[in-house]
Amino acid sequence: NGRTPKVQEANESPKRVQMDDDVSINTFSLNTILYGPPGTGKTYTTFRHSVKICDGIASRDEKAVRDRYRQLVKERRVEFVTFHQSYGYEEFVEGLRPETDGGAGFELKPRDGILKRIADRARKDLDRNYVLVIDEINRGNISKVFGEAITLVEEDKREGKPNKIPVTLPYSGMPFTLPPNLYILGTMNTADRSIALLDTALRRRFEFEELPPSSKELSIVDGIALPKVLDTMNERLEWFLSRDHLIGHAWLMEARSKDDVNRIMRHKIIPMLAEYFHDDWNRVRAVLGGGDSFVEREKLGAPPELDNTDTGEDRYRWTIRKEFPNDAYARLIAGKARQTEAQDDVAEDDNA
Repeated sequence: NGRTPKVQEANESPKRVQMDDDVSINTFSLNTILYGPPGTGKTYTTFRHSVKICDGIASRDEKAVRDRYRQLVKERRVEFVTFHQSYGYEEFVEGLRPETDGGAGFELKPRDGILKRIADRARKDLDRNYVLVIDEINRGNISKVFGEAITLVEEDKREGKPNKIPVTLPYSGMPFTLPPNLYILGTMNTADRSIALLDTALRRRFEFEELPPSSKELSIVDGIALPKVLDTMNERLEWFLSRDHLIGHAWLMEARSKDDVNRIMRHKIIPMLAEYFHDDWNRVRAVLGGGDSFVEREKLGAPPELDNTDTGEDRYRWTIRKEFPNDAYARLIAGKARQTEAQDDVAEDDNA
């Protein structure tokens, strides 16, 4: 039923809450980071995990999960925050905020941040679980954002645990601990930063759950074998870069027609490939099977008084095609570059 026991005494062995759905029983760590490349469903997985942590069970229906998640947010049992470069301790734990005294002056008073607010609510309601979701957790300066509270995150240092540690907050001067029914779920985009580069304090205190691309979530759409298209591109991306820079299945899950697939390729996937390769379009083309099925190049003439001997190489203008050939995805999978019209004519003459 998603409930947790009252705070345990120090001499009791620590326990984990076990959640079960209609398939299996899962054990959730108090601190978990979901990591993977873009488009692998990390945000939706936080919805589902939050529902299972709070209720002990989650529906298989995606809409039902989203609806229940929104209800938990309204009940203030789930909070959601996104880390970014300028996010700090004052917003997360506590900070000083100006308050007027009724006249022309003001004074600075401590104000709770999101971690302290949800921790206080969870502490007053130990029979139920609470969840703090931190999106893009790797984009924040962890030392700056958590401060001394990073020590409290560890499971054995929570309230009621054998190694419970309270800290004194710098602005309010009040002691602070984290309750045992507050779960922290983080998401991490590995295209932004590898786990190997993640803050050591964070790596030691969180369990990591990988969410890799899953082509089995896709199907054949208008004759396009999307599972094979995705797997083929990702194999090439892993060869060029790493498993941190792949394409997630979620990019293509909403495709219902060839036009949908073309639109996603043109406006989402190909621009992301260009970003991965820092506009090295030769590598982008290689991932797409080579040739000009998806991107075209036009040789640029050298400026006056310069030629190719001065620049050292030919320069090109690269563009994403407005229309992809009918066999574009078959050639992507086969790795067979599309022939030019002149080559097609030669091939036809040879076959005559």
